[in-house]
Amino acid sequence: MDSFDASVFGMGIRMTKKEEQHEKRKWQILDTALKHFISYGFYGTSTRKIAEEAGISSGLMFHYFPNKLALYEALVEIGCERLTIKNGEDESSMKFFEKQVDWFLSVATHNDFATRMFVFMGLAAINAKDISERAARMIKEHDVEAMSVPYIKKGQESGEIRQGDPMSLSVLFYSSIQGFAETLVFRDNLMLPEKEWFLSILRKDEKDEQTR
Repeated sequence: MDSFDASVFGMGIRMTKKEEQHEKRKWQILDTALKHFISYGFYGTSTRKIAEEAGISSGLMFHYFPNKLALYEALVEIGCERLTIKNGEDESSMKFFEKQVDWFLSVATHNDFATRMFVFMGLAAINAKDISERAARMIKEHDVEAMSVPYIKKGQESGEIRQGDPMSLSVLFYSSIQGFAETLVFRDNLMLPEKEWFLSILRKDEKDEQTR
């Protein structure tokens, strides 16, 4: 679990040594489960295999998470907590989206868990409704693409963001990040793109004016 930095997900809290050991074991289980859910899907994932790879007994794993569904829902909850968009009414629209890209590039460089979480949440957005009502509800309540639409509309009004259906632009922007994260997980030695490559999907330029 050396690749996981809990502070990236806002969990850098002071703990006793016993609490720290408990949390380390918990995240070891979650990290292993995350890999398996991505590789094998929910129904193809085995709790026995997760326990084996995590180096613990199945009984001890169930002390932390009573079943596979609890593991799945815990990961969805972690993903949703990070995907919550904080309202920044005073910042420009492009600054808002620049912060999203900055965070992705940061975790893609330093945190394998967070990068895999991008992939997991993309899959969960499609499959959660067939696995867990609670997970599907959490994902619906944290729909980043929908929550970003007001920023796109604001940017279109100010002339920062290109014209077009706001929801489609939002989906295209986040899909580009999601797709790159997925490729990054499964392909070694892939260079990270420039920040502007993602932002150019939204940014208005002279060609937009010429084609109107």
